[in-house]
Amino acid sequence: MVKPIRLMGQFPPLSAGRVLRQVIVDGLLGQWRILLTAALIPFILALIIDIGTAITLDLRGSRDLVANPETILIDILALILIEVLIGAYYTTNVARLLGIGSKSGRPTLDEDWRDAFGAVAVRLFIFYFFGAVLLGGGFVAYLMFRDDLPTTQLAPFIIAVPALIQLFLYTRFSFVISAAAVGAPYTFGDSIRATGGITVLLLGLNLVFSLPLVVAQLALQTGTASFPTFGLGYFAVMILTQALFLLRVAVFTIINLVCFVNRTGWAPGARRV
Repeated sequence: MVKPIRLMGQFPPLSAGRVLRQVIVDGLLGQWRILLTAALIPFILALIIDIGTAITLDLRGSRDLVANPETILIDILALILIEVLIGAYYTTNVARLLGIGSKSGRPTLDEDWRDAFGAVAVRLFIFYFFGAVLLGGGFVAYLMFRDDLPTTQLAPFIIAVPALIQLFLYTRFSFVISAAAVGAPYTFGDSIRATGGITVLLLGLNLVFSLPLVVAQLALQTGTASFPTFGLGYFAVMILTQALFLLRVAVFTIINLVCFVNRTGWAPGARRV
């Protein structure tokens, strides 16, 4: 999908036009069969977890109790299973199929794959953990200081600032996800150095391609509360939600893989300089 241009460790500038072409034409459109095939198993697994969570909450009478500790705990567990483990599974497969390739067109679940999957899962968990700390801290600050602000219009900024900080850090550290998926020896410090100078490009790509999918997914998840449990509309929204989740993962993975390869010159067997 992408052609390495230098050895890892040297950071040439990126052309926005070239990156867009590789993301859209070579990646999303050119590899849609691979993306769709690789999404089948994670889609089924995510749907099973989503349905299992709904059944558990319904049987315990906690489905509509937003502030209930048990409901929060079950939702967090489902979030970790879907976003971290299933997200890592699909990310690893997409990155390895597009970045390394496979003669059979399917990922080889060998020791290298297991190491890559574990590394991606750990990094995703770190991202989500610190994101939760930042956003949670912003929400607590909002509750504590909203009545003391000179104007109520400033209140949303108390939450928006931590969210922007998280987005910035997520962008600067994003290369560790692609690197881990393809087995490249890349640290968080390496990612900071490699993304320097292209932060605006990465932010723009993720805001344009990924943010609408995040908003749509959250809107659908919120909308399930208005449907009768296990009704036709409920299942339809649940299926669409998981489809958007996997599309978001694919888009994020392709954006970062394209930028990672072109920025660092990584290729299978590439050496650091």
